[in-house]
Amino acid sequence: MNILQLKLVLRNLVRNKLHSAINIFGFAIGIAAFIMISLYVNYNLSFDKFHANRSQIYKVFIGDSDGIPAPVVNILKTNFSEIENTVRHCDWYGGGSDGYLRTEAETYSITELLFADNTLFDVFNFKTIQGDVKAALEQPNTILLTKNYARKIYGDEDPTGQLLKYQSKSLNIKFDLTVMGVIEDAPSNSTINYNSIVSMSTIPTNHIRRGNIDEDWGNWGFANYVKINNESDFTQLNDKAQSFWSGFVLEKWDVEPNTEAAANYQLSFVPLEEVHFHGSNKRTFIYILMAISLIILIVAIINYVNLSMAIFSSKIKEVGIKKVIGSSRINMFWQFINESLVITSISSILSLLLILVFNPYYTKITGFNDLLDSGNLIIYSILFIAGIAFIGLVSGMYPAFYLTSLSPINALKKERTTGKRGSILKNSLVVFQFAISITLIIGVIIISKQVSYMKNKELGYKNDHIVYFSQSGNIGGKYDVFKQELLSNPNIKSVCRTNTHLGRDLTMSSKHKVNGEFKKYMATTIDPDFVKTMGIELIDGRDLSWDIQSDLDHAVLVNEQFVKKMELNPAVGSTVSFFDEEVTVVGVIKDFHNTSMHHAIEPCMFTYRNWNSNVNIKISNMNMAETIAFIENTWDDFAPEMPFEYQFLDKTYDKLYKSDEELGFLIWLFSILAVCIASLGLFGLISFTTQQRRKEIGVRKINGAKIYEVVSMLNQDILKWVGVAFIIACPVSGFLMSKWLQTFAYKIELSWWIFALAGVLALGIALLTVSWQSWRAATRNPVEALRYE
Repeated sequence: MNILQLKLVLRNLVRNKLHSAINIFGFAIGIAAFIMISLYVNYNLSFDKFHANRSQIYKVFIGDSDGIPAPVVNILKTNFSEIENTVRHCDWYGGGSDGYLRTEAETYSITELLFADNTLFDVFNFKTIQGDVKAALEQPNTILLTKNYARKIYGDEDPTGQLLKYQSKSLNIKFDLTVMGVIEDAPSNSTINYNSIVSMSTIPTNHIRRGNIDEDWGNWGFANYVKINNESDFTQLNDKAQSFWSGFVLEKWDVEPNTEAAANYQLSFVPLEEVHFHGSNKRTFIYILMAISLIILIVAIINYVNLSMAIFSSKIKEVGIKKVIGSSRINMFWQFINESLVITSISSILSLLLILVFNPYYTKITGFNDLLDSGNLIIYSILFIAGIAFIGLVSGMYPAFYLTSLSPINALKKERTTGKRGSILKNSLVVFQFAISITLIIGVIIISKQVSYMKNKELGYKNDHIVYFSQSGNIGGKYDVFKQELLSNPNIKSVCRTNTHLGRDLTMSSKHKVNGEFKKYMATTIDPDFVKTMGIELIDGRDLSWDIQSDLDHAVLVNEQFVKKMELNPAVGSTVSFFDEEVTVVGVIKDFHNTSMHHAIEPCMFTYRNWNSNVNIKISNMNMAETIAFIENTWDDFAPEMPFEYQFLDKTYDKLYKSDEELGFLIWLFSILAVCIASLGLFGLISFTTQQRRKEIGVRKINGAKIYEVVSMLNQDILKWVGVAFIIACPVSGFLMSKWLQTFAYKIELSWWIFALAGVLALGIALLTVSWQSWRAATRNPVEALRYE
């Protein structure tokens, strides 16, 4: 493009200020939204792809659980030569991430500590900075620190050889660790996160729970990975492993093949690149965002095509004159393409400014802070320039072809109009825009209702005003005194201990034989104050009691689903299996939602054990700040060396729907953008249409037409377009949202009024967009309108 052509393009843009502004601003919003979503999607699709041998690495699952016994991969490696290497890690064994590292002067809370095999760096490509990391993880009582965590503890001092004292927050476990090296922080797109790594051999050395983890089949808390040989066929390995595993499960857990219980022990290998999405609706979330980003960009392109076709009549004479004086079709074709490229270039610059302005808010909403990461700046720049060129070409292609196809005579006479074919295309594009808008509006309403339904549905227990925290080892040994001290405060209503807090999966699973078939159930340990503290309804039998010794030894509570699945009739007094012992059901509690409503309520058993480590406190809603301060002071009296860290149970439960709320908000946000872009295009289109029909409007007014009749005439096409779009959008959105709702065990119904409301909103937006232009045209003096003819 030379200077003369650029001046001509800019002159045309200035001549059509309104339509140029609409195109530029619409494109800018579309490009900015597309870039922001695309980078977020690319980030999620990049998880674990930095590992060189990722195609050979698989995470081992049993049933739906990725936390499995430590010996699993050892058994697999022993029996299958295709497996080249294995690695295990856990982040909670014996306290794990729920503990502290202490120097002589400071105590640091551990957020992401791993116990890991010494093969960790053989299987994965995590970067090291200093020290022999493999040798370090072969020795007991050794630890590796990440660069940032080492700097946090030691500043600029070399941490190698320094001594750290580990202390579990909830168990009375303490041991020394020697810093053997420094490693890079885990990439943000890694499914394995850590700030410190302790050798796996530290576990048996310090007698953490069961000593020999290679023979511990009762602890399902390890992540297991296998790396297969490059030459091996995974399909063949999987087939052989499944055959072997069915026999192993029968022998190890006495589970018959092809039964309900067998499904819970099903072995599966999940490719490393799929782990980030496994067992969640994240992939659906990503696909929805990808579709929305493309939709927004397409809507912006449609706007350009529609407006270009609408205003092409003002350029017909220009085309005719140029053809008469010898201008070639290819030269004129590139003139219109250049105009499109200039518009997209200006829009792209504006889009970058929009990204810079809104990036902090986008990061706050999504938690994605790599949007402006400079690590891939060159690649992003190349893709950005190529993308802008592509959008400019695609947007200008059809108008350019159409305009340059005019013959000189027809062009000079202005006899050629868009014709029937052009009108059909224009109307089809408008209908498509509104169909997309209505589909997005329906999606926003349904997602908002589903999230609201989940957050407000009766849980079956009272999670408000419950404070929970992990006890320290000191408190564990004096729990009864600690509890009585807490209850001396009148604002504390009840205190109980559990193995894990509600709002997360129960930590144990066992099985009970029913009519010759084993059936699986979930279990956790509680104390006799659990039902009272959580406000759970007891529907049969009685609660556990501190005063009945047998309740503390082999009595259990079960939920309604347990009674139903295990076919207990009557339930109270029944004897059921709990691992290697027989226990007696003394009470049945009402089903409650322990986890999110993505999952159905499972059969659950609750029994007492004195090693519970999670303290739950029901407090009054009066003087909450003072009550929390009292709890903290009481903690300091019993565990002065440990910082007091607590959470509210209702806030934890709300976090279960963070991804769903994020999805809903992003769809809402980008749906608004899509609707705004479509409305901008419609505004520009109707403004040009009313300008073209000035003579007709003037004649009608002279002949007695009322203002409302003229407005109705101009708006009637909008009603038809929205109607057709509504008919298209309803089945499409209904199908898509039904698929999304299937990821929830408890969901709303797709009521007719949701679709009707979306249609009314779309119609209202469309009418508001065009009515101002229609009103202006209808109230204009007819003499002024006819003066132009």
